[in-house]
Amino acid sequence: MLIPELFYIFVRAYGAPYNMKERQIEHRGVVKQIMPQCVTIAIVPETSCSGCAVASVCHSSEKQEKDIDVACTDASRYAVGQEVVLVGQVNLGLRATLWAYAVPVVLLMAVLMLTYSVTQSEGKSAVAAMLSLIPYYTILYLLRDRLQRTFSFRIKT
Repeated sequence: MLIPELFYIFVRAYGAPYNMKERQIEHRGVVKQIMPQCVTIAIVPETSCSGCAVASVCHSSEKQEKDIDVACTDASRYAVGQEVVLVGQVNLGLRATLWAYAVPVVLLMAVLMLTYSVTQSEGKSAVAAMLSLIPYYTILYLLRDRLQRTFSFRIKT
């Protein structure tokens, strides 16, 4: 139970609303574009910038608008400019974090240590470790459609 609690702390620190009972992350957004089977929602992550003294000069990526494509069967129910709530499951967020950060770090460290134990060269080990990420991210890229179906938001009704 430690990992979900740590994720809860992380989510609260970055301002994403979190429903502990239903284990969901919710984001408010505005419908930006409507396609036959998909709706594009623009969200601006909620941060704690309002109380910050340097918020006017900050170029934080957290303040940038992000577009999220949501597959839906009846996109005609929505109108451009309509406010909606996006819902994502916490366990999918944890899994995405695992694939995006944890696995590459473990792969990088494993190749680094293995290569160094064989070659005793820090330079060769570093190059081999960095090159080991190329096949990893290539595989993720090739599986992007499958991953997109797995890691998806839905519009709360």
